[in-house]
Amino acid sequence: MEDGLGPEDIKRMKDEAYEDMKKALDEFGRDHPKALEAAAAAVGSTLGGAASFTALYFGGVVTGLSAAGITSALAWAGGVVGGGMAAGVSVLATPVAILGIAGFALAKWRTNAKLAAALSRAIEKLYNIQERLIGNAEHFREELAASKGL
Repeated sequence: MEDGLGPEDIKRMKDEAYEDMKKALDEFGRDHPKALEAAAAAVGSTLGGAASFTALYFGGVVTGLSAAGITSALAWAGGVVGGGMAAGVSVLATPVAILGIAGFALAKWRTNAKLAAALSRAIEKLYNIQERLIGNAEHFREELAASKGL
């Protein structure tokens, strides 16, 4: 054989590729992606809650958390979308939802990117094995053709 690739070498390479794939999947499961995503959503929601609370505290004509301050802040927030106090509750809840979803989506994207990269490396190794096997098959085909010509 041209590159000295025997059955033991092929088996070793295949086992290494499968081991890499298994390691990537085990690492993915061990990283607790659901906990990471939940934590990211919680952090995003907390930041959104802080922004909403700040807007509630400072947003009205009367600053503070008194009845007049909350009422005027909700009316101000509702006025942003052309509504009243009830619409203001929705307006102030929006940052909580948006930043929570954004945190979750970012963590999910990061987790999926890590898994895709690890699996891509393992698949690349398997393709390398396939290319070598095809090369060996062509070499043997040439040797058989040459031996028939003798």
